[in-house]
Amino acid sequence: MNILIGLHQRDQGIITIDGEENYFASPKEAEKLGITFIHQELNVWPEMTVLDNLFIGKELTSSFGLLNTRQMKTLAKEQFAKLSVDIPLERPAGECSVGQQQMIEIAKALMTDAKVIIMDEPTAALTEREIQKLFGVISSLKKEGVSIVYISHRMEEIFTICDRITIMRDGRTVDTQAIPQTSFDEVVRKMVGRELTERYPVRNPSYGEVVLEVRNASSKGLFENINFTVRAGKYSVSQDSWVLDEQRS
Repeated sequence: MNILIGLHQRDQGIITIDGEENYFASPKEAEKLGITFIHQELNVWPEMTVLDNLFIGKELTSSFGLLNTRQMKTLAKEQFAKLSVDIPLERPAGECSVGQQQMIEIAKALMTDAKVIIMDEPTAALTEREIQKLFGVISSLKKEGVSIVYISHRMEEIFTICDRITIMRDGRTVDTQAIPQTSFDEVVRKMVGRELTERYPVRNPSYGEVVLEVRNASSKGLFENINFTVRAGKYSVSQDSWVLDEQRS
């Protein structure tokens, strides 16, 4: 995906968009053709407002060269309304939840007239409620003709929202299938490169001598009577009781 948007340059292969070869020198060039990448590590500026984040690098100005804040707010509210999002535009982005920041990134992409949105592990830090809201947004975008490249290890999500799946292993494409033509077990088999009967193979590991042993370790207000031994090539922990300070844990 980084090669697709011009963040890295290709060594080989062909990229075609609408039947024509296209290669980008930067993400900004890819954005001009409607390709946007929402990274797993969200690119929001926490000290800046939601509005500033939406228009960073794309600020609207008046004929006098001054920021046209009114027009930017109008466009931002219209986009949030389409996504069923209600986030105060003057709020610092760092005070928004991860789910809200995800929606800010999606709104930013759509405001560039995105035709393809790449999402990298978008639900990794979302609550179940935020995930369902995101799925609703994805469904709406698909109906409007926006294509979504959804990168995830969460199989149930892939089978819920995707139309096709491409399986990769060790940096190579293994297979591409329509979702109705494959199954969970088949996808897992192609991901790991072995039959499901070997999903949890029997192992007989051998460990070395004890190199560290701790007995009845305690720290007031944090934990009590912790015991563990560490062998070469292995560790194991047993606990009698835990007392956790929620503010420090």
